[in-house]
Amino acid sequence: MKKLILVPVIVILSAFAASLAGAETIKTHAISLVNPPKYKKDFAHFDYVNPNAPKGGTLKRAGFGTFDSFNSFAVKGRSAMGVGYIYDSLMESSADEPSAYYGLVAENLEYEADYSSVIFNLRKKAVFSDGHPLTSDDVVFSFYEITKVSPFYRNYFKLVKKVEALGPHKVKFTFDKEKTNKEMPLIAGQLTIIPKHYWEKRDLSKSTLEIPLGSGPYTIESFEPGKRVIYKRVKNYWAKNIPVNKGMYNFDKMTFEYFKDQTVSFEAFKAGVYDIKADLPGKRWFKEYTGKNFENGFIEKLEIPHEKPAGMAGFIMNTSVFPLTDINVRKALILAYDFDWVNKNFYYGQQKRYNSFFSNSELACSGLPEGKELEILNSVKDLVDPLIFIKEPFLPKTQGNGSNRENLKKAVILLKQAGYNYKNGFMTDKEGKKLKVEALIASKTLEKDLLPFQEKLSKIGIVLDIKFVDSTQYIEQIRNRNFRIIYTKFRQSLSPGNEQRGMWQSLTANESGSRNYAVLKNPAVDKLIQAIINSPDRPSLISASKALDRVLLSLSIIIPDGYTDKYLIACSTKIKRPAHPPKYSLSFNSWWIDTAREKEISSQPNLFSSQN
Repeated sequence: MKKLILVPVIVILSAFAASLAGAETIKTHAISLVNPPKYKKDFAHFDYVNPNAPKGGTLKRAGFGTFDSFNSFAVKGRSAMGVGYIYDSLMESSADEPSAYYGLVAENLEYEADYSSVIFNLRKKAVFSDGHPLTSDDVVFSFYEITKVSPFYRNYFKLVKKVEALGPHKVKFTFDKEKTNKEMPLIAGQLTIIPKHYWEKRDLSKSTLEIPLGSGPYTIESFEPGKRVIYKRVKNYWAKNIPVNKGMYNFDKMTFEYFKDQTVSFEAFKAGVYDIKADLPGKRWFKEYTGKNFENGFIEKLEIPHEKPAGMAGFIMNTSVFPLTDINVRKALILAYDFDWVNKNFYYGQQKRYNSFFSNSELACSGLPEGKELEILNSVKDLVDPLIFIKEPFLPKTQGNGSNRENLKKAVILLKQAGYNYKNGFMTDKEGKKLKVEALIASKTLEKDLLPFQEKLSKIGIVLDIKFVDSTQYIEQIRNRNFRIIYTKFRQSLSPGNEQRGMWQSLTANESGSRNYAVLKNPAVDKLIQAIINSPDRPSLISASKALDRVLLSLSIIIPDGYTDKYLIACSTKIKRPAHPPKYSLSFNSWWIDTAREKEISSQPNLFSSQN
């Protein structure tokens, strides 16, 4: 709910690029892709906040598993939830525009019309929590240190060739002129700033439980390793009155309590151990949010509509590991998964199925390719399945009554094409080895989707093993690509770009820390990612995104799940929120606590029964 250390959203074009086309340098307070920035240079605050929101109270939140580090940049270790609250970035996003960023540490920016470089002019009052000035040296240090230790950030900033201080409050990013694109000023603006005077004496590549120094709205007050971390609001936070922060960060304290079991966590929430829980459509949302705290009005359920892109989520398949190296096996698994039955029985028919890697947005492909999208696809014609030109994207459907017979028949045909035969109740290869796949999970809640899938696969002779491991093992096995199937979500923005590399590009397939969980190495995908990044205008970006979407769907790398276009939130009634929520985010950091209500709730006997 807090901005991530690096928000993987790419928004890239100045509001004034069109009117100032041909100018050598563009100076602006904001950058945007889809529309001119909504907020002018002298704006006071975002429209979706309450600028007079009271400060105070303690927000109790939940974590899952454990943590062993406060260093989110190191490859090893599991960083504590909420550590992003410690830091500031050069720019901050607006939640009621599809793609717009405004100055935070940077008061404004100047970039070349050919996007070969950008200069950020820093706010002179910016300081770290110890009072030490935040200067250009810290920005330069942050870039080089973070990209040195983190493969993810190294790839994300790969087109940044040089960062240099032009003065105490002026820093310049120079980009690869041969490969640069319009998103680069924004990518540079997303850089998280860490203090040079603190980290130059420490090793950023190591996990650590030493409380780090930052410049953000919160700092760590105390913690219990692996179990609990408490953040306190920085009362003299240097940026509290800057427009992008006005009405934000209102909780005096935030406590993250860790749970190792999801069922225990849920029961703890109902008992009032923590204050807010997001959920998905299903039996639990519709039937199980009950009990004393709901009856007496201390906890309420909220359904908040939104217009944010849904992206893609589901069971991703590691295409580098047998038997998932065979696309026919992957297609058979997709056919065997009866989403319509799962949706009807577990989610009350309330989910829409992900039908695109850019679901719920204008970037999703549909029908047959035409126009600019067709032109882009023709550039990789020899590298893709020819069916994408003559056949619409398709996901199997059923009546949701438990009968998946027709799809299972199709799956068997594909498995025969892959060299398998049904014998004695099992699909076997030429050597008689059984066809087995394994789903790795760290949450028992996924079993409800996997058990009926396991049953369907058994009907066509496929063995699905469900392997449950603790969260630490889970993360380590994913980093080492030691899995076959996992559940994950690929979040997308309305302006995709450089972050697509980390999800799909060949160079990131075996890179620890990347999100290329399919371990995809596909030259057509690589070229289409570059087409997105190099898109000269919005129509081209949309067409390139549709082309990438169509090719990714054709590769059958994921068994899609479902989504909802509402935030399903249960929370304590001590929590209040602005009257006009933004379109593209929950903007939880603009919520606040009614301290009188907090006192009333906390005074009730036996209300909070701590358990973990």
